Amino acid sequence: MTKNRDKQISEARFHKLFDDTQAMSIQGYSADGTVVYWNGASEKIYGYSPSEALGGSIYDLIIPNDMRNEVEQAVAWMFEHRQGIPPARLNLKHKDGSIVPVYSSHTVVALANDEPIMFCMDADMRALEMAEAEVQRLSYYDPLTDLPNRRLMLERIASMVRGIKSERSVAALLIIDIDNFHSINESLGYSSGDRVLVHCAKSLQRFSSSHDDLARLGKDEFVLLLPCTAPSFDAAATEAEQLATQVIEEIETPLMLENDIHQLSACVGITLFHCPSNLPSDELIRQADIALKMAKGSNTNTIRFFDQEMESAVKERLQLSQALNHAVENKELALAFQPQVNTHRQVIGFEALLRWQHPSLGTISPNDFITIAEATGSIIGIGDWVLEKSCEMLLQWQAYNDCKHLKISVNVSSVQFRRGDFVERVQNILERTGANPNNLCFELTESLIADDIDFIVQQMKSLRQLGVSISLDDFGTGYASLAYLTRLPLDELKVDRAFVSDLDEYSKGALLTETIISLGRSMNLAIIAEGVETNEQFKRLQTMGCQFFQGYLFGKPQTDVEPYLPNK
Repeated sequence: MTKNRDKQISEARFHKLFDDTQAMSIQGYSADGTVVYWNGASEKIYGYSPSEALGGSIYDLIIPNDMRNEVEQAVAWMFEHRQGIPPARLNLKHKDGSIVPVYSSHTVVALANDEPIMFCMDADMRALEMAEAEVQRLSYYDPLTDLPNRRLMLERIASMVRGIKSERSVAALLIIDIDNFHSINESLGYSSGDRVLVHCAKSLQRFSSSHDDLARLGKDEFVLLLPCTAPSFDAAATEAEQLATQVIEEIETPLMLENDIHQLSACVGITLFHCPSNLPSDELIRQADIALKMAKGSNTNTIRFFDQEMESAVKERLQLSQALNHAVENKELALAFQPQVNTHRQVIGFEALLRWQHPSLGTISPNDFITIAEATGSIIGIGDWVLEKSCEMLLQWQAYNDCKHLKISVNVSSVQFRRGDFVERVQNILERTGANPNNLCFELTESLIADDIDFIVQQMKSLRQLGVSISLDDFGTGYASLAYLTRLPLDELKVDRAFVSDLDEYSKGALLTETIISLGRSMNLAIIAEGVETNEQFKRLQTMGCQFFQGYLFGKPQTDVEPYLPNK
């Protein structure tokens, strides 16, 4: 009697759970597709009330005509084998005829002396798809000016130089820089600086021949393309110089800021190139940027062309590359550590950041030498050095009870990660140093998963088997889609500083940050936000459900980590 009562209570609990679940549509079907169960969430997703759906057919209610045969075969197979099929993303049918994207899981429940039932559990993907589309848009467009960003412009240039077949056509690329822009931010505030950038973007749009010929590269720099129409370098140079002059005149038009009239000024760097061309897109931008720097350093000329004299900059790059090859052995590298904290501001770990101090070249930014290291292959040796020094630091902390829990996050280059021996190299360093792999985290960028996803997933799994955790850095700014994300064996998502800096109520940054945090937590991933600089950002992120934080608010990167450590 007691067993029957317990069984009834248990069944009632599960029935109420299914009925009251708001986030998941749960339906039950007999072998011929007849609906035998339909919870309230199913009505929200598909439009049919339980009374309308019960007794109806799955094929008539939610299966599009072009999927019917495939679904019938799948249902027959499930009932025959008494098991479900792998979950999948499907486009099913709403009562009004519209398409509903869902993530659908299936199982068959077959109990003794009872008719088997196929249960479908569907999660509505519409809100996530909208967020995914917005994330993708921000990957290619600047959120402030709505102009294409650097990535989209690189693709546009690559398409241009590949798509023109005439050997006689010449194009021009102009980089425009707003002079002393930082003084506007410092004296009038960032909101005024943003107004200036939006004003300049609208002004420059008058000179672009199409919507993707103008982009914001970052900060106060814009790039403008002149299409491949000029028959010679001389003709292209004349046209580009005329355009640059008009651009500067337009930008110098007085602008009202904070009830005062301000007059902006600008410099322009120009490079010319053949169409078609073998030069990479980023090389053309680099050439124009070199010309721009020459213009900014000139007291007489605000427009400069890239020419052979500027090739000295290329030689300096070569010098940097050669020096980098010996940076490890000459003990010129160091690690700076930036603290990562929890909601109570307690330090839970650090991100290891590489620093290079050359005896004659001085302090060299990672932004200047990491790309060179990746291009030349020296990143492999440098990456091993970074990992070994990080492991040695972990080993030191293991001697103190208050520091045993601390983790170190290490940035891993895609060049390192894609090597077939990377996992073996990591294992050797862990064994040689004796560091606890559970306290080591690798930060990977989204660009890493642009292709060969199967290899990337296998590499991640192998690293996690060693005990190393995996973080996806700068999430939301690159290639990762929700489909990819579900395949990656991740432990952590890192919210990009670009979103953290834009957390005003109802802003796009706030919307995307909240979406990323919610998505990550639904996948049982730790969420860490970088670039936290104010208490307001810290509090706002906490209300969104963020668990861990990194930024100047909690400490700047420094080589002496002692001040950040708990009492030993």
